Amino acid sequence: MKRTLFTTLTLVLLLSGLVAAQSADEEYLKAMQLSDNCAKVQALEAYIAKYAGQGTTNEHWAYAYYCLTPCATKNAQKAAEYGEKAAAMPSIDTQTKIGLLATVPGLYNSAGQVDKAKAAARKLIDFGKASSDAKLGTRLQASGYLLIGQFSEGAKDYGAAAENYILAYNLFKDPSISKQLNSLAATLYKGQKYAEAEKVFRQFYAADKGPESAALLGQTLYKQGKVDEALALYKEANAKKKDAKLAYNIAIILNGQVKDDHSKTTETINALIEAALLNPKDSKMLLGQAQNFFVGQDKELASSYAKIEEHKRAIEEFTKTYNSKIEGKTEDDLSATDKKVLKTLEANIEVENQAIAAIVASQKGVLDKFNALIAQVRARLGK
Repeated sequence: MKRTLFTTLTLVLLLSGLVAAQSADEEYLKAMQLSDNCAKVQALEAYIAKYAGQGTTNEHWAYAYYCLTPCATKNAQKAAEYGEKAAAMPSIDTQTKIGLLATVPGLYNSAGQVDKAKAAARKLIDFGKASSDAKLGTRLQASGYLLIGQFSEGAKDYGAAAENYILAYNLFKDPSISKQLNSLAATLYKGQKYAEAEKVFRQFYAADKGPESAALLGQTLYKQGKVDEALALYKEANAKKKDAKLAYNIAIILNGQVKDDHSKTTETINALIEAALLNPKDSKMLLGQAQNFFVGQDKELASSYAKIEEHKRAIEEFTKTYNSKIEGKTEDDLSATDKKVLKTLEANIEVENQAIAAIVASQKGVLDKFNALIAQVRARLGK
């Protein structure tokens, strides 16, 4: 009798536990089926308040999806804390854990907890370092450093921001990271913090030695009037790896200097042609400037344009005289003297046209040489 009572009691307890588990599962599933994200977050919060710590089947998922579900009105700090709690649970799969580790830092930052945000980002970095997938691990580390850089920049700690952006860029040379560095540069320039910007980007160039870091440091030097130093830097980096932005900056600086230093003419012409071939959008303008300098080197050719204008004016005068002689007259009205004058005017006009043709032919020879120079630069660039 006692044994039967004990068995019955045990069965009742087991069944009541099963009913409770089924109820928890049903509430979780009901919450997850809600299409409105904020309603889903509220339902998950109610689920957690009711079942937290009871070992229900979906407790870890409730924490995870409270964190991961976007909703403008949810408590960011609570979402971050739930995310960290879920990430630490052994039943969370790797993919979800990565999502949590990447989401939690931003939530803490939104809640004004910058130190906690940075600490959470470092957990993402550590997870990346421990990953057996080298490529994934590198991306996760870079993401963590990028987040810390963003949080630091938001707090106006520009040195720390630059340091972490650089660490991220050195790990994973993604355009989004270089864009962040450019944004930081713009912020510093807007505040006229050129010396601070120079310090930041010298650090970047020392670590990277690539076109992105050279462009940023060179721009910083240029804004401070250190034009020769900026030009030397652009040339150094462009010699290692041809880059459209660097070539353009070199051409623009030389284009400004050659007017006062004619010894730089040949270098400027080559720089403008190279920049034109690497920057299709500005090609016409840059090649036009290069051609002007090339033509300007030939004094006779440079003066030929003025000579053409002189011949054209002469033709205009001869034509005006010719027209005045025949205006309102027929062939029969013209005297022998008139016909002789007209023939002379026609001969003069032909002489002037021939003179223009000869000058144009000589110009073509020089322009052929210019086009040959373009072909040489194109071959050197492999374009």
